[in-house]
Amino acid sequence: MASSASLPTGARDEASEPPAAGEPDRPAAPSVAPHGAREGTRRFGDGVLALVTGAVTLPILWMGYGTDLDIEAVLATAGRIRDLDYLPSRNPGVPVVETIVALLDPVGGHVLVNLATAGALVATVIGIARLVQTWGHDNGDLVALAFLASPIVVIAGTQTADFVWATAFFVWGALALLRDRALLAGLLLALTIGSRSSSLVLIAALLAAVAWDPEGRRRCVRAAAVMVPAALLLYMPAWLSFDRTFGFLTATDGWYGLANNVGRFVVKNYAVGGVALAVVLAVALPALVRSLGRWNDDPMLRFAVLGLVATEALFLRVPWKPTHLVPCLMTLVLWVAASDRNRRAFLWVLVGAMAVNGLVVFRPFIADVPNSTKGADFEPAVTVGWLLNEIDCRAEHMPEPPRLGSGAWACTLEPMRGPSDGATGTLE
Repeated sequence: MASSASLPTGARDEASEPPAAGEPDRPAAPSVAPHGAREGTRRFGDGVLALVTGAVTLPILWMGYGTDLDIEAVLATAGRIRDLDYLPSRNPGVPVVETIVALLDPVGGHVLVNLATAGALVATVIGIARLVQTWGHDNGDLVALAFLASPIVVIAGTQTADFVWATAFFVWGALALLRDRALLAGLLLALTIGSRSSSLVLIAALLAAVAWDPEGRRRCVRAAAVMVPAALLLYMPAWLSFDRTFGFLTATDGWYGLANNVGRFVVKNYAVGGVALAVVLAVALPALVRSLGRWNDDPMLRFAVLGLVATEALFLRVPWKPTHLVPCLMTLVLWVAASDRNRRAFLWVLVGAMAVNGLVVFRPFIADVPNSTKGADFEPAVTVGWLLNEIDCRAEHMPEPPRLGSGAWACTLEPMRGPSDGATGTLE
């Protein structure tokens, strides 16, 4: 949808002039976003979005700490923080989330920690709706619900994990940036990095999209001037824990060769999206391509495309957890919102296409050797979806303390790679 700046002058004047005597009242002119842009409209308010998110997450978040393979390490780091010590749960660390867990876990255990994560998901969903609206596009409520409908998002938002925290801080940092609140934007974006260092690529896409317009460059520079030192401060404990060296920046290598990485990249993107979403995106593809013609006029389009490319490129480099694709899902729905497929009927179809993958999936292949996959066997099957499988896995493993060898991680990946047969281990 075009901003008011791109509307014909006559249309803007007509909207701003009172009706002549005897004419029926015209609808009220749309509200005005920062810097004179037209704000988009939506039907569902923040309260409805919060209620829907709560309804989706509350039945699940009480079922243990979750199935993520890093939970044991995060809890260990949280314990060290309470002892006034620090060692990253994995390099380079997620100091913001580790500190949140350190504060909440002794008080309320997994229920309180997961409830806080679900609260971060509520903030993310509301923030996405407001972001779409602030950028001058309609139907931000359904765009946000499409993001929420992905079972991978629900799984990430109901356990002791960090991706949803990063997206929550990011969307509100982006809103602060658009409203020219540089100090707040810089602090929130620093917390984004402190929640997930890979979020740097998403922040870079945001700054590039906003700074594309000359009037946005000063805001970006001011926000970055706050963000950089604040983020460095957050990682100071990791630097100290490695004897004042940059060894904490050394992470496990995710590159096993072009063919291997491309294969895992394609399989995991397909598994997270599913057949229904693939069909919906195929229908939307011409509109997505046409939207690129508005590159210079639409900052949300610029961010969505740059963000999707950047986060997918990072995933190609390190094609590990399905939840690594949470930022990709966010930028994908924003791109749809920036196209002429931003119609409520189509967005409801998008919501359904996202959600169906949580109930049932079509799995064409199974991994030949779980956790050390070199190939796959063609054994097509229709099987239980991500969310239903996640509930089964949590019910099975929640009595156990979170540990890498519990089998919970292998269990939660069954919709993607087939039966785990009790396999444990790390990433494939």
